[in-house]
Amino acid sequence: MIVTPLLTPEPYTSTSKVEAVGRHPLNFYESPSWFTTELLRHVPLSGVIGEPCVGMGAIASLLQAWPHTKQMWTNDIDPHLAADYHLDATLSESWNSLPECDWICTNPPYSDFAAPIIKNAFAKARVGVAAFLLTSFLEPCDDRAAFLEEYPPSLVLIMPRYCFRKDKKGKRWATDNITISCFVWDKCTTQQRIITRPANRITGFYKTPDKAISPESALSIVRAIANSEISTYYQSSL
Repeated sequence: MIVTPLLTPEPYTSTSKVEAVGRHPLNFYESPSWFTTELLRHVPLSGVIGEPCVGMGAIASLLQAWPHTKQMWTNDIDPHLAADYHLDATLSESWNSLPECDWICTNPPYSDFAAPIIKNAFAKARVGVAAFLLTSFLEPCDDRAAFLEEYPPSLVLIMPRYCFRKDKKGKRWATDNITISCFVWDKCTTQQRIITRPANRITGFYKTPDKAISPESALSIVRAIANSEISTYYQSSL
């Protein structure tokens, strides 16, 4: 039996958001805007969408601007962050207090916390789950092997490496040992796909946080995708 340690909020300090040495509090790393916009080019999310690990709202702010989002709720375990709920998403009982939804879209903390959150999200969502995870999540480890065998992702969208933080000396931006992929579990399809997206094919791509495009530019990309001004890779029936 695998016992997963619960996420526990730490006291908030002025250095909680940016830390050069060691991992960030609560394994929090802000998603670049192109994670979400590239997902929307491949998966037509719609209806009620939940974000159980909202952080600073990088994903939620873009999904709220997506015209096919009917309604959205947010959650984060950190009580200092703006969210509709502040529940521990690793606990299945927490999800009983979260509203119904069609899709879950999130970038959960990695390590031991990702698997229970994904399994809870899959049980909650009516249509599907889209989550940004280390590509190694495909490895059938004890905490997810049975789940992956029964519910393999319908899409794995492999992204270029992104530098979430500085190295241990705080001198240069560093990537993880493995890249991030967007894992999609669409309950309405039996199709399985693996798609690799080079950096030069991603609209609004940037490699480090200091090179991030403006929030206004990211929102304009969302609107352009919705208006078919930027190519999508699905036949929209929205």
